[in-house]
Amino acid sequence: MNLRERALQLGNTLPLMAGREKAQIAVLTDRIVTIDDFGFMKDEDSKEYVAFTVKEDPSGFYFGGQVLTDNMKELEADGYTEEIKKNGLPIKLGKKMSKAKREYTTVEFYPAN
Repeated sequence: MNLRERALQLGNTLPLMAGREKAQIAVLTDRIVTIDDFGFMKDEDSKEYVAFTVKEDPSGFYFGGQVLTDNMKELEADGYTEEIKKNGLPIKLGKKMSKAKREYTTVEFYPAN
C-alpha cells in the first residue's frame, strides 16, 4: 500500500470507493455476483467491516455484514486478495432468521457449483 492509499483510509474511505456511490447490499440478495475488490474499514467503535465492489455494478460499492466481513478477513489472511481482485469471487447472499428471531445475511461462495 502506498502513502496515498493509506492516507485515504485514515479519511474513512478506501480507493475502491472513488467515483462510486454507496449502494444497498439488499439489492444483491438472491443474485449471483462477483466480488472484484474489497478492503476493510472501522466504525466508531473501531470494529472492522468489509467494503467491496462487484463486477456486475461498476458504479456502486457495498458494506458487508459480520459474516461476509469475517469470511473476507480469512481469505485475506490466507493470501487470496490478489486472486480475488484478478479473477473475482462469485457469491450469493441470502437471508435467514436466527433462533433469536434476528435476520442475518448468509454467504454462499461459488454458488453455481
